[in-house]
Amino acid sequence: MLNCTNKKSNIEDVLKAVHVLENIYDVVRIVDPVQNRVIYLETKNIPLTYSEESCYGFWARNHFCENCISLRAVTELDTFVKFEVINERIYMITASPVEHQGGNYAIEMLNDITDKSILESIVGRDKKDFTSFVLKFNDALVRDELTQLFNRRYINERLPVEIFQGLTKKKITTLIMVDIDEFKKINDQHGHIAGDMILQEFAKLLLKGLPGADDWAARYGGEEFLLCLHDSDASKAMKVAEQIRITIEKTQFTIPNGTVNITCSLGVCTAGEEMNMQEWIDAADKNLYLAKSNGGNKVF
Repeated sequence: MLNCTNKKSNIEDVLKAVHVLENIYDVVRIVDPVQNRVIYLETKNIPLTYSEESCYGFWARNHFCENCISLRAVTELDTFVKFEVINERIYMITASPVEHQGGNYAIEMLNDITDKSILESIVGRDKKDFTSFVLKFNDALVRDELTQLFNRRYINERLPVEIFQGLTKKKITTLIMVDIDEFKKINDQHGHIAGDMILQEFAKLLLKGLPGADDWAARYGGEEFLLCLHDSDASKAMKVAEQIRITIEKTQFTIPNGTVNITCSLGVCTAGEEMNMQEWIDAADKNLYLAKSNGGNKVF
């Protein structure tokens, strides 16, 4: 019996269960969500094969899924479910963690529910409405509600992938931690509505400051943000950070009773070969602390 709850199953047990699973699901496959690679694929029409295809290729995408439940399954050692849409077909996907020779993978079990009664029972609406619902729901899971940047969940799931791809593809990736200086005083003096308005405009300026199409920004917590720059060494990232600092300093932020000027501090850190996710964040945060402890409105 395949155990798909809370603990990782051994991949050999999963393979033995494939012939049972294929009678239940339309697609069964094993993926490495860090490498974005399909390890094993089984459908009703295709025999057992090993594949080098990307796991997101099935969804006709040329980039990773922002709401990747397989990565979440591997990270949190639990089972997750989501919906996806491709070519007007709606799939329900279940992902559970599996282990093989010390490696962590996920088994994905996909059901096409487009023409099944389960679709109506889930939301009680037609296919077009549900397609829109799926797209919005998947996006909302990884978005900060206030700023519409990515959220902490996205950071925790995406950074291990960034580290792996940086090592394997020999690309330099750099984090920038950003913090609004003396933000508590702003809330105390002008109120939390004003503070929220500043956070929203601040987030927009961070996005505008990203140099690459694949770079991304997330709200780390409170008034602290994280930027991830691809193909950017420390020198390039420092220039990006400095330009963001200048932009923020020169901007008048609109609040209910007028405008206010703010500043921010930034800490920059390029991923090292031996760094894990938390070490990378901590290193950037340490540089952010140096910027703030030296008076703020600085880049370190």
